[in-house]
Amino acid sequence: MTYNEETAYYKMINHLLAVHGFTLARAEDDLRVCWLEKKQNGITHVVKLNYRTFTWANHLKQDILKTANQIQNMSKGLFARKTRIYNVYFGEQEPADDWSKLKKPMIIKSKRPIPMQLYYLDGSSYEKESEKLFRHLKLDDKISLTSADEHELEVEKSRLRSLLVQQQADQAVFHRKKPLLVYILIGICVVMFLLETLLGGSTDSAVLIELGAKYNPLILAENEWWRIISSMFLHIGALHLLTNMLSLYYLGTLTEQIFGHRRFFFIYILGGIIGGLGSFAFSDSLSAGASGAIFGLFGALIYFGVVYPKLFWRTIGNGLIVILLINLVISFSASHVIDVFAHLGGLAGGFASALLVGLPGKRNTRARIGGTLLSIAFIAGLIWYGFTGPVNDALRHVLNVEDALRQNDYSSVISDATLALSEGESVYEPMLLFNRGLAYYKTGDMDKSAQDYERLVTLTPEDHAAHYNLALVLQAEGKLEEAMKHAKRAVELKPDNSQYEQLQQNLSQ
Repeated sequence: MTYNEETAYYKMINHLLAVHGFTLARAEDDLRVCWLEKKQNGITHVVKLNYRTFTWANHLKQDILKTANQIQNMSKGLFARKTRIYNVYFGEQEPADDWSKLKKPMIIKSKRPIPMQLYYLDGSSYEKESEKLFRHLKLDDKISLTSADEHELEVEKSRLRSLLVQQQADQAVFHRKKPLLVYILIGICVVMFLLETLLGGSTDSAVLIELGAKYNPLILAENEWWRIISSMFLHIGALHLLTNMLSLYYLGTLTEQIFGHRRFFFIYILGGIIGGLGSFAFSDSLSAGASGAIFGLFGALIYFGVVYPKLFWRTIGNGLIVILLINLVISFSASHVIDVFAHLGGLAGGFASALLVGLPGKRNTRARIGGTLLSIAFIAGLIWYGFTGPVNDALRHVLNVEDALRQNDYSSVISDATLALSEGESVYEPMLLFNRGLAYYKTGDMDKSAQDYERLVTLTPEDHAAHYNLALVLQAEGKLEEAMKHAKRAVELKPDNSQYEQLQQNLSQ
């Protein structure tokens, strides 16, 4: 066959892309220069292919130096690891004068020295140089000499143009919008953390409740549902803030670039809401943090993978799934300190909200209707289960007890508190003991009242009100010495309380 440098050039590019897994890093508008890249065994192989004939060695030298300069000016991240450059020319003929010195490998000075090897393919050297290139790239095949057939040339050109169009479309998907809102969300979380610190510390439960952490008693008793949203911007400890903000930065910038500003914000908030409702329905612990909303971003990116499966697995798929699985394993293994239900709820909510808003340029009415129904089902189902499920069962008894206490219905206080306490230990046990002990006192059953308050001061020895009430009960029973001990303790814990001082004085007389 006769050699045609243009056909050989396009055929080589398409072969490296299609057969050997190289990716097209960049290309000039006229397609006469293309950069291919492949990472293998810790080494980044960069192949620059040039379709150009050089008459004189000096012109070739100038182009080689230009390439070296381009490499030095490229992003440092590209060459952060071990890199090798393969500078390949396709010419009609080699330079007329001596250019043997240019054939020697050169070292480009950069952050790390980068070796570059020259290959010049023309009619006489094509087989030899292409075999050398493939050998250096550790490729086990070769490309035969190509003809000057016009049809073959157009086929190879068309393949490369199609790839460029697809690459530009892929880049457009990942760069629809520059991230903006993610930085605002990070800023809000940091400001709120500083406010927590100023008010007494981010690990102080009272501070967290005051600023809007998720706290089931206030959600159920006072209808403070806004806590589901406000808790997304609070964090418990500096490490909690740091890990969540790093996750928000990496996942958030990617999600905002893909979905755009408004869709990203909607996904973040709705995913966080469903995550917060998951925590409300399945956990009675005080909780705060952006992790539910961040898992919502995981869900949105998984939906992106459903819409663009090939692009997803070719780009972010493997890494994203691995990170998600690691986070889920950590969440389940440390469920005693991590709100795993907020994570799972956020993951499901993020997928549903992404289905609802859709991806830019993808109008799918059925998907949006499905996303709307799924989001409503999650929200309604979690609220219903939060009201009726076992997690908040003890809390409902507490609310019934407090309501009965306000109405001076002491028999109902005793029956509801007894029912709640019979279901086992809970965070509400001290509150139930306090109110039942008071109800026993009001109904004249001093022995049972004393039992409840003695149990209470054992559970919460720093509760000044419990010591005071126990002193009152013991005084009524005539056990003045024991009553005096608890009255003194109440004064020690709350020295500015006049009632406590008055009881102490009465007992000392």
